Amino acid sequence: MKSIVTTLAVLGLSVSAFAGCGKIDTTSGTLKSVDADSKSIVIESGGKEVKLTLTAAVSGADKLVGKKVTATSSHKKVESLKEG
Repeated sequence: MKSIVTTLAVLGLSVSAFAGCGKIDTTSGTLKSVDADSKSIVIESGGKEVKLTLTAAVSGADKLVGKKVTATSSHKKVESLKEG
């Protein structure tokens, strides 16, 4: 009986280890500015300015200023930035 309860407890706790937010936002618009000091970008989308933080996975953002871009982010941290 103890082994069954122990097994169920281990399974119950291990399921929570795989739980994550999983929320991915996509922002499309014109890249207005890149701030290298704070590692952030500003995208104008639908008349609003959206400020996002760059991660180490994103490079070359300064070359896209003034162009249409699409950024995928999780919790306002950019995971990828593509032109178009």
